[in-house]
Amino acid sequence: MPLCIGQHDIFRGKHIMEYLMLNHLQCLHERGCMENKQSERQNRTICIPFIIENYENIINDSFQFRLYLDEMIIIYPELFPADITLGYRMKDSYTSVKLSITVRRINVSGVFYTIRPSFVMPYMTAMTDDVELPLFYRKFDVPFQAITKGFGKDNMFWYRMVQSLGRNSIVGTTVKHAENLPEHVIFDEKHSSIRGEKVYVPTTVANECILGASVADSAGEQDLEKAYGIFKKEAQNIEPTYAPISGNTDGWKATQNALKTLFPEIRLILCFLHLYISIRDRAKK
Repeated sequence: MPLCIGQHDIFRGKHIMEYLMLNHLQCLHERGCMENKQSERQNRTICIPFIIENYENIINDSFQFRLYLDEMIIIYPELFPADITLGYRMKDSYTSVKLSITVRRINVSGVFYTIRPSFVMPYMTAMTDDVELPLFYRKFDVPFQAITKGFGKDNMFWYRMVQSLGRNSIVGTTVKHAENLPEHVIFDEKHSSIRGEKVYVPTTVANECILGASVADSAGEQDLEKAYGIFKKEAQNIEPTYAPISGNTDGWKATQNALKTLFPEIRLILCFLHLYISIRDRAKK
C-alpha cells in the first residue's frame, strides 16, 4: 500500500513531501479544522503517474491511452473505483485553458471520471514543477509577497495553493477500499511547534503508511481525543463500522484514555521499547 498524503501526485523535489506534511498540519491548526471539514462530495478525478515528455503522445492517441490506462489499473488498482473491474468506456477530452494541457474522461458504470496527470496540481491549478520551489520556500515562512515577486502570479494564488494542502483526507487518499483498512495500528505523538508555539502531532501509522496526522494544543486526554478523532472519522467515511482491533502506544495515559473513548473495544499494547525502558529504570543496575 503506497504512502500517499493528500492527492496521488508525484513531486520531483526531495523536500516537497516533507513540506506537504508540515503544511498540512499548519493548515489544520490555522483554519481550525480539527473537526475535519472534509466534503462529502465524491471525488470524480483520478490522478495517475505520467512522464511529462510522453504525455502528449499518449493522451492524443486513444488506443495508446487505453493501453496505458489498462496497465495503471493493474499496477495501482487502489486509485480507481471498484467498478473499473467491470470495464470502462472512453468519454471525451478537453484542454485546460489555464495550463494548455489535454485531459481525458472515462465512463465507469455511468459515472464520469477525469484522468489527471501526476505532474499537474489538483484542480489543474499549476504544474508541479512550477510550484515545487515556491512551496518549499514557504516552509521557511517566506512571505507571499516575496514569492510573488520571485515567481509571478499574485499573493492570493500562492495563499490558496498553500491552504489547499490541508483539506484532503489522509486516510481517504491512501486507502481506497474498506478491506485495506488496518486492523492493527500504532498511535504516537510527536512534539513540534507552529509559529513558536509548542504543539503535539498525534500520528497514526499502519502497514508502513501514515494514516493520520493532526495537531493538538496539549497532550491532554480531550485534545488527543479530538485529534485522533480525525483519523476515526476519515476511516469511517470508507467503512462506517471501522475500528482497529489493537493499538500500540508508548503508555501515555491520556493517549490510552482517548483511544478507549474513540474505540471502546480496542486492545491497547505497550510499545516493547517503552516497556524495556520502564523495566530498566526500575530494576537494579
